[in-house]
Amino acid sequence: MKKRILVGILLVLGIASALVADLFLAPWYPFLLLVCLSGSFLATRELIELYKHSSISPSTNLLTSAVLAVLFSNWIPHINWIPAQNHSWQVTGGTAIGFYFLIMLLEMFKFRSPGISTNNLSFAAFLIVYIGLLPSFLIQLRWIDSETNTLTGLLCLGMTITVTKSCDIGAYFTGKFFGKNLMTPLLSPKKTWEGFVGGISFSALTAFLWFKIFPQTPLCCEPAAIAFGIIIGLVGVYADLVESLIKRDLKTKDASQVIPGFGGILDLLDSLLLIGPIAWIFFLCNPWNFK
Repeated sequence: MKKRILVGILLVLGIASALVADLFLAPWYPFLLLVCLSGSFLATRELIELYKHSSISPSTNLLTSAVLAVLFSNWIPHINWIPAQNHSWQVTGGTAIGFYFLIMLLEMFKFRSPGISTNNLSFAAFLIVYIGLLPSFLIQLRWIDSETNTLTGLLCLGMTITVTKSCDIGAYFTGKFFGKNLMTPLLSPKKTWEGFVGGISFSALTAFLWFKIFPQTPLCCEPAAIAFGIIIGLVGVYADLVESLIKRDLKTKDASQVIPGFGGILDLLDSLLLIGPIAWIFFLCNPWNFK
């Protein structure tokens, strides 16, 4: 446990320092870009490695390039490389589709016998969405209101990450000390209902405290912040179970052992991979954000 806590503190300090440093480098945010590209590179390699003993034989380099390009494409509309009328999602979606066309073309050239190509294409689509497109929603939070106040996007992104990981922390310690009733014995044998309740409670409390400390965060009021914490916590648990499903289906415990006390990059990021769309809706499409 001591190793997990120490590594966790170092990771939090490192990411927080990178995000704060980017305040002075708007709108390029190079430190966020570095964190995203390095994390996604390792996560993509881990996921491909997990499938190496299955009937899938994807192009590792092409898939890795696709994910990195999709994530990098989030920056393109904000650094004046293309006309401003090209919205971020047009660029990001177009990048994902373009690389998927290349992957389909490659499978045509590689085809020798039936039973492999469709599996490769299905896996490629899943990986690009899971590690490329879904995290793009999280990344786009950084540019909320960036033209008038670069702090707003930082608060949105910081709140989302903090609330999500506080749910993980709350669930871990509550489950460890009070957990008795297993929640999903087949998918994740260590998860308990006590840990689930503790995690959601921690995320709701964290969201409330965040809003009290940083009232500039674009939510209307304390109830909205608490609702944000509960919903993000629920989606974080769901995202964690998605990765558990992948690992159990592939008969492995951890994605890798690259991070002491946590396992692999996927084990660290799993809860963050799916919460981006929900946070994006909350901050950009929800009337609560208009004070």
